[in-house]
Amino acid sequence: MKVELSASTFRENFFQCVSNSKWAHAAILAIAWRITDDTLIEELRRLGASFDVSIASYGLAPETLESFPKASDIRSMSDADFDSKIAPKIAINHINTAKQRASLDWEHLRDLRTLSPDFKSLFEWVARCLADKRAYAYDRFRTLLEITGQT
Repeated sequence: MKVELSASTFRENFFQCVSNSKWAHAAILAIAWRITDDTLIEELRRLGASFDVSIASYGLAPETLESFPKASDIRSMSDADFDSKIAPKIAINHINTAKQRASLDWEHLRDLRTLSPDFKSLFEWVARCLADKRAYAYDRFRTLLEITGQT
């Protein structure tokens, strides 16, 4: 997610999204701020269609975004609190909707696991949840690794 895009930064932000989503089933560029520049919207739509990237603006004014609680407080909100305090301030504008990829780029995923300890850990976590047929919170997974001496 990007807070804002401008005519001078949108290409860099867009292609960063494309690059970072090579391992995923879909590329989604989410923009917190409202985009009012019609030329920018059209350029984003064109790029999104060309590279199969979904693009959405959440329509937030800078002062609205600044007034939101901390992310940790939002995550701990009940659904009812979120629906009454945050959701009414969001006005999603789908600039481009792309289809999901039929398959993952497994070679790219293997490379990421080799290059990034965090990414490797993510895959170990998913593999453990699948093997145990149980969804562990990541903290619980790390504790299991420590208990079994696998860290």
